[in-house]
Amino acid sequence: MNTKSAAEMAVTPVTQAARIEALDVLRGVAVLGILMMNITGFGLIHQAYDNPTVDGGATGLNLTVYQIVTVGFEGTMRGIFSLLFGASIVLLTGRMEQAGAGIMAAEIHFRRMLWMMLFGVIHWALLLWIGEILFAYSLCGMLLFALRKLAPRVQLGIAAALLACAALFMIASYRGGVDARAAALAAQAAQTGGAPLSAEQKQAMEAWQAEQLHSVATPESAAMERAWHQGSYADAVTGQLPVAYEFQWTGAPPWLFLDMIPFMLIGMALLKLGVITAARSSRTYALMALVGYAIGIPLGLYELRIVIDSQFARLGFMEAMATYEFSRLAMVVGHLGVLLMLIKSGALRTLQRALAAVGQMALSNYLIQTLICTTLFYSFGLGLGLFSQLERWQLSLDQPLRWPERIAKVTPRQVRRAARAHLDPGALARVEFGPVRRRDHRPRAECA
Repeated sequence: MNTKSAAEMAVTPVTQAARIEALDVLRGVAVLGILMMNITGFGLIHQAYDNPTVDGGATGLNLTVYQIVTVGFEGTMRGIFSLLFGASIVLLTGRMEQAGAGIMAAEIHFRRMLWMMLFGVIHWALLLWIGEILFAYSLCGMLLFALRKLAPRVQLGIAAALLACAALFMIASYRGGVDARAAALAAQAAQTGGAPLSAEQKQAMEAWQAEQLHSVATPESAAMERAWHQGSYADAVTGQLPVAYEFQWTGAPPWLFLDMIPFMLIGMALLKLGVITAARSSRTYALMALVGYAIGIPLGLYELRIVIDSQFARLGFMEAMATYEFSRLAMVVGHLGVLLMLIKSGALRTLQRALAAVGQMALSNYLIQTLICTTLFYSFGLGLGLFSQLERWQLSLDQPLRWPERIAKVTPRQVRRAARAHLDPGALARVEFGPVRRRDHRPRAECA
């Protein structure tokens, strides 16, 4: 067998038998959980994701849903997804290198990241999902390739250092926000008193107004966002592009280094330690759940109290962010403990098989979520135009039960058939790879 043939065999897609079911199950939970979290971003004014007073209701059941989701799930599904992405880098490149791929392992990895980057740009620029993560993940994947072979303790140490930096960064941001608000209020008081404003005072007022827009919508910004959801596809693309660009590129450095990369490094370490493959004892996972929730729930409640006491003001959100990464990590550990206990016990096997099937096609399902939500919440084409018309509890609890019926009524037969294939666990279990990952016929490695 020549060298070329051996290299090609080393990078062929992973077979069904070679996959690690625990990782697929966790990935399935994460991708479905991400939809649960993102649905408010799709269906409401974007600031309502954090601030229920902006849109969707902030009292009664709406407030209860907001509180449960904020404490129990905010950032955790993305956290699990990031862990698994980091683990997949180690797993994929390791398998290829062990099989003799040599330098082709690096080529396949970076090709994968470039494809992911392209899908990411299309996702946020043309498919209209402002909060998409593929673009950022691709950048992280390129950086983390060099760190994949570090010892688990080193990877965990780097992750801990980055999370500590995240806390310091958020504290500094909060203190800067306090100063910015004070400067803006002083300028406003001077303006009210009839004094002419200096250029510096005007800049202070404008800067604080821009900062507040991260958490609080103005009537003008809310009307603009509703308009691009109700208009043509061109209106939607051009309307959301500045917001998407700011989120995806202008704010990328802290987002990459302080939010995603630490969790990806932790995922690499946990894979090597056998934690996320369900190779550890049930006692280990019970301890993870106990310790994770014992830290994460009180911290989450503390952060929620800060925000509510501030009456959902921008400074309240900025103050609560100081401990956010640690509460999020603790809740991720707790969720992983519970999930891995169930996986290891073999309980709920039918559900596990369905989740594994969803996780096996995670990228395709992630993009399908956007297509479904675009149909639901935009008005162009076959869109139902439900943006900003539903309450928070409906988005989270009621409406998802009705989406299959809605979609079936408005989509062409071929799209409906494709949607059923993605939503039917039985159909998913009969295929090995999602359509997005079958984009060409060249040899490559598949996510485990």
